[in-house]
Amino acid sequence: MTRICDAHCDTISRIYEKNQSLLRNDGMLDLERMPQGIQVFAAFIDKKNIKCTPMNYCIGLIEKYHDEIEKNSERISECLSYTDAERVIRDGGRGSMLSIEGGEALEGNIAALDMYYRLGVRLITLTWNYANELADGITEERGGGLTAFGRETVARMNELGIIADVSHLSERGFWDVMEVTSKPVAASHSNAKELCPHRRNLTDEQIAALIKNRGFIGINFCPAFLDKTLADLDMRGKDYAAHISADMSGAELVISHIEYMFSLGAEENVGLGSDFDGVSGAFSDLGGVEKMNGLIEKIRTHISPDAAERVSHGNFMRFLSEAGI
Repeated sequence: MTRICDAHCDTISRIYEKNQSLLRNDGMLDLERMPQGIQVFAAFIDKKNIKCTPMNYCIGLIEKYHDEIEKNSERISECLSYTDAERVIRDGGRGSMLSIEGGEALEGNIAALDMYYRLGVRLITLTWNYANELADGITEERGGGLTAFGRETVARMNELGIIADVSHLSERGFWDVMEVTSKPVAASHSNAKELCPHRRNLTDEQIAALIKNRGFIGINFCPAFLDKTLADLDMRGKDYAAHISADMSGAELVISHIEYMFSLGAEENVGLGSDFDGVSGAFSDLGGVEKMNGLIEKIRTHISPDAAERVSHGNFMRFLSEAGI
């Protein structure tokens, strides 16, 4: 059975808000459907839609994560290091890693990084779409880069063994991270802008920088980040989900983004960053975690068996081994 590593989902945030379980729920991912491999679960902070401070909300999400992992310890084990993840892949088990999506969870306090590390966080998406104490998100018109606190945070993340994630970050912020970091970084759920000109996607120059950095790029299953027509609708504030037709193949679009990035030299960098439970609308062939094995089989057939192994888990595991966690 193929091992699958997915660098980003928002399932914990969804089941926290809906008071559902990780074992079984009505979302896009649960343990009953999850394939063998590693799933990164994000504690997603949307500061405009919470009723408490970002840190308090994040701690609630992390408590939910640990409670669900402990309740289902016979099905999934927490991975705190590359060694833990390698064991899961070798033994054909299921592993979880914890991330934070939105550096506002630090509330401008560098000591919070150490706290989150002790709570198991091993990746932080520096911004969501908006500005915070670290940098501007991709939707901020001013496009500001890393603040002084943001630079201090990335340096401390390198020291601790927390991966810096540049998905959602402003382009100027991206280049600031590449200047500051001493470790490989991730774009955990971003696609190729050349194929789909959504602001959330990566330029060729950014992809080249991640290749040079030995970083990781997780292909996002969000329809608006895969298809340029849907991207245009989304960028104009339209309901792109209403325009997803039944005959559209998300898997074929994912493969096109993989092949394009491979053509730029990213054969050792590209993997999966589904964004399950964090997207509006879905292609029918990418609508849940149970579709993952079918996607990998299509990559095996359309590109090569080696590409399927790299994208499914090999490149993510290579990245973890070099990222210092």
